[in-house]
Amino acid sequence: MRKTILLKAIALLLIISSCSDDEGQDLIDFTVNFTSETVSTNEEDTSVDVQLNFSRPASEAGTINIAYTGTNAEYGTDFTTTPDGGSGTIAINVAEGDQNASFTFNKLTNAIEGSTKSVSFSIDGFDNIDWSQGAAASTLVSFTPIASTSGVIDSENGGATIPNQVYFDFSSATQTVVKRDTWEIALYNGTENRVFLNSALAVSAVELTGVTDLLTITEASNLSEPMELIGLNAMFQPEPVTVNTVSELLEGLPVGYYQYGNLDEGISFTDNPEGTLEDTAFSEVSTTAEENHVYIVSMGNEIPIEGELEEPIDPGSINTTGDHRGFLKVRILSDGNNYTIQYADLAETDSYSEVTVAKDAAYNLTAFSLTNGETVSVEPTKEQWDINLSGVFAYYGDSGGLVAGLTYSDYVVHNNLGGAGVYQVIVEDDAPTYTDFSMGNVDEASFVFNNRSQIGTGWRQPYGGPVYEDRYYVLKDIDGNYYKFMFTAYTSTEGERGNYQFTYERL
Repeated sequence: MRKTILLKAIALLLIISSCSDDEGQDLIDFTVNFTSETVSTNEEDTSVDVQLNFSRPASEAGTINIAYTGTNAEYGTDFTTTPDGGSGTIAINVAEGDQNASFTFNKLTNAIEGSTKSVSFSIDGFDNIDWSQGAAASTLVSFTPIASTSGVIDSENGGATIPNQVYFDFSSATQTVVKRDTWEIALYNGTENRVFLNSALAVSAVELTGVTDLLTITEASNLSEPMELIGLNAMFQPEPVTVNTVSELLEGLPVGYYQYGNLDEGISFTDNPEGTLEDTAFSEVSTTAEENHVYIVSMGNEIPIEGELEEPIDPGSINTTGDHRGFLKVRILSDGNNYTIQYADLAETDSYSEVTVAKDAAYNLTAFSLTNGETVSVEPTKEQWDINLSGVFAYYGDSGGLVAGLTYSDYVVHNNLGGAGVYQVIVEDDAPTYTDFSMGNVDEASFVFNNRSQIGTGWRQPYGGPVYEDRYYVLKDIDGNYYKFMFTAYTSTEGERGNYQFTYERL
């Protein structure tokens, strides 16, 4: 086992070094594309940003000119833009180093029910003769909701420390960006009373069976009965571990190779990777208060700050795991419509904090920050996201025979709790290419609705290897729209990890 791990490490170093040999190569052509061919608004929207992507960062400043044509829509009466487009053209300034640009569409009126109102924007030239328009040279902004047809998306995960989670909705071509350290737990808004952990931050939790009083537990406390667990020794071999005290338990609670667990006995301090309501680290929250026990929560790891690192992150490498964020003790109660969260520092014996959070049926989960003691806006409403480019994903499980706390980078999950389904297509003799795949090729029986990790890292080769070119995904959203999408990169043009790109098309 140790030999295998060493070989994998050597392979990773070879891949990283090969990713850094791009200096001195000629710059690729600078092309400009609209992110999506359609942008929609609803009655409540008063403005929306229209995004443009570049093939590479701009090596010099310049201007992009955008023309527009309205259908039942006049400039100044029905809409305006920022920058101003009253002359018939919008001039968008690009600074050296910019990787994208945008302008704002300001909606002044709504469409009359049953009528069509839209504005078509198109690239109308540049003041730099070396710049050119790409394949997506126009976009249609609708005054009413329409499903997006296609686009090329550059995610906003933030680079080699992957500080952000990105939720993406195909039908609106919208990214929702959230720092992955803004929350630790999330409360399920369905009929069951469930608690989920932030797997992108490597949060874990263990139940102290029989304990209902937070203030009786400290690091020095004895467990009510010993826990028989499995850990890995220094040679990465499994061996039994008997835990008698909270202090001993803390040694194997954080996610990592030396995390304790026992899958044969159903013991895991993380949620299952599938993201279902069963097999979460927290048991189902009972409406009988005495049945809800105290948990110790490992708060995960800090997000490294690139400017404060001792060594810069090499191109093609990542650094997603900083210092451990400590432990809290937590107890959660429910009356079926609300959750009550009780929590305190592990050493606290005098008082604890208590917050009540109401269920909100518009969302799968309501995220909560144990650090700040408040709910946090993380997931969009359940109908408004399809995939989550979580970047980092951690759980206790089996990888190639190594049963331990595992952390993955470049990870993608889909909205299984919201009802989205997805499956992978690998191009073989009887499977069409991504370009040729159409609605007639959709296999309804292949959609996976109950496993959020169906995409995972299956779109790229292991150990920092390149994106697979022989596979893509088919997704069915909650509204019955079908999309195909294919990952094309997870590094920037400079080789920085944590910059995902994918192309998609509605079927």
